[in-house]
Amino acid sequence: MRDLAYTGKKGTVSVDFSRNHTGRASLKLQPNSKNGGDFPLAIAQVIPAAAYRGRTVEFSAYVQAQGGATAALGMLNFVQGRGSNLITVTQPSGGSQWTRISQTYNVPDDSSVQLIVTCIVQGKSGAAWFDDVSVVPLSERRSGGRDVIPSTPSSSAVLKANVEIDARSVIRQIPRTLYGTNVEWIWNGNLLWLEESRRPNPDMVRLTEELGVSLIRFPGGHYSDFYHWRDGIGAFEKRPQALHEKGKNDRSRPNFGTDEALDFAQQVNGELLITVNAGSASAREAAEWVNYVNGKSQRVRYWEVGNELYMNEGSAMSRSVTIDPAGYAARFREFAQAMRAADPRIKIGAIGGENQGRYASVTYSNWNRTVLEKAGDQIDFFAVHNAYAPVLISGDNKDLRTVYKAMLAAPVLIRRNLGTIEQQIATYAPSRASRIGIAVTEWGPLFQFDPRGRYVDHVKTLGSALFAASTLKVFIESPRTEVANFFLLNDVSVLGWIGSRDGRFPPQPDWAPTAKYYAFQMYTRHFGEQLVRSNSDGPTFDSETIGLIDAVKDVPYLDVVSSLSADGRKLYVLAINKHFDSSIEASIALQGFDPASSGTAWILTGTSIDANTGTTPLKAPGLPWGKQAEDPQIPRFSSGASGEITMSDSNVTGVGKRFTFRFPPHSITSLVLTRAK
Repeated sequence: MRDLAYTGKKGTVSVDFSRNHTGRASLKLQPNSKNGGDFPLAIAQVIPAAAYRGRTVEFSAYVQAQGGATAALGMLNFVQGRGSNLITVTQPSGGSQWTRISQTYNVPDDSSVQLIVTCIVQGKSGAAWFDDVSVVPLSERRSGGRDVIPSTPSSSAVLKANVEIDARSVIRQIPRTLYGTNVEWIWNGNLLWLEESRRPNPDMVRLTEELGVSLIRFPGGHYSDFYHWRDGIGAFEKRPQALHEKGKNDRSRPNFGTDEALDFAQQVNGELLITVNAGSASAREAAEWVNYVNGKSQRVRYWEVGNELYMNEGSAMSRSVTIDPAGYAARFREFAQAMRAADPRIKIGAIGGENQGRYASVTYSNWNRTVLEKAGDQIDFFAVHNAYAPVLISGDNKDLRTVYKAMLAAPVLIRRNLGTIEQQIATYAPSRASRIGIAVTEWGPLFQFDPRGRYVDHVKTLGSALFAASTLKVFIESPRTEVANFFLLNDVSVLGWIGSRDGRFPPQPDWAPTAKYYAFQMYTRHFGEQLVRSNSDGPTFDSETIGLIDAVKDVPYLDVVSSLSADGRKLYVLAINKHFDSSIEASIALQGFDPASSGTAWILTGTSIDANTGTTPLKAPGLPWGKQAEDPQIPRFSSGASGEITMSDSNVTGVGKRFTFRFPPHSITSLVLTRAK
């Protein structure tokens, strides 16, 4: 809001799409010769303060100015309609570089309190720009009214950690195939493919290429075991209306078939991993598919035999394809031999999984042992789906922070489970163990299947992005894990890492990245190729048993993974701060790398742990979506406004063999350091 009576003749206020710190635009204030006095040119925003009452907050913004202008930021409160306690902070010196300014503010403990943040420009010429204006709590207030820092790390006190990185110790080359995804054939690739123009949606091509996806699993998850590849080739008008799965009557024409998927992968600089139908098709059909794809030149290296055939959860779909481990081992051998006869160069994966606590998707006992012992000599990679979280079940009705803690602790369990599978491979297929890798062909945040659930749409939040980043760290550090495919690239429901901001029916998707898209991009754009040794020591938290995820103790708030560029010139320190409210100041010690005195920090963060980019599920007739849970302290889930999730880069000074860096709360940071000449 702007008070034109006082400032209407003192300059102009506009949105500048040519200049921004993050996002797409910034706020521009241009003063004129009449500016000044008690009411300089300014624009204000009222902030509901119920979540902040009785607490200390920090208000901040990134600013820059030129031509004699100076940027300032102010905050005041209104209690019972009366304004008071204006506090301002001014840009240290007018400059053309983005600079963060901030100040603390004690919010009155009154039910009527409102906060007003004001962007102000001083001077009579030039312009000032404002971006990433935010207000975050810094402490909790006890009943006596005194600001305190609680003894447990649950407030926003600045926490301390130590990080040690040894760039001399290269652990492994990071496989590019860890940066994979899933695309389903149904409904034109979930509207990825445009039926009228017979081409991929250009926005989807651009977004997928920018994401840096390397490996695209096709034609589905469970849809793979009902898909007959010949239905999806040839003239479009001759392709049949194909059944999606047993037990449902959903059908669509497979316009997004093998050739279309291959073309899409090529356009986004990736390759396919094909899952052959081992539930309702034959080994001969699979071999003929290999020949169709690779007969003239090898276009697909990775082939997986079946999806989740080890599961029988009682549905018609599952009952129609499930098989015991001995039966699957025999079927896998038959498929592998037929497929290798078509192309002996391919890598073939068998499906597996090891239950962990309540995370028990494998119906049959001794699945891994049986398959590895009976078919291990034919297996190139073992495909598992052990990295979903928190997977809520009926009756889970905990508050958001308890649920999110369980999700953010789950990577500890995923790491342990991968270690168990590594041991099983070594034990039950010893003669071939060194040649059998692990592929996590489906993974990602997953809350609920019931659209009426309070958490069903939370896969799009910043908290889910932190889980995604922490889980990718586990895959990178797991020595036998060679392939990972997140689920799902895109859809108009809730699982797409690229979602739609338009929920109208019939669907007209306005494709946009979710928060976890940007978390994935931190690795594909701001991380290196050589994993190096790193250790961190800092505060921890405990989680409860939630959904299918067991309780975990002593989970680090700060996850750190480090890498070198291929030429060794750049060192990347990627840190995930899982704390909801507190920054973590880390003392970073480097060995084997003498850095230049400055570097770059890429930071992904947001207004709250439940912040998101505003994508929304399809509002189809007869499909009710539940009212979603929100963070009890800083609720931002329902905002849907631009700027809730930010990705920014800034210059880092004072870098040396030992230096400190403060990682913001609920954030992912990649420090990019260059070797000194």
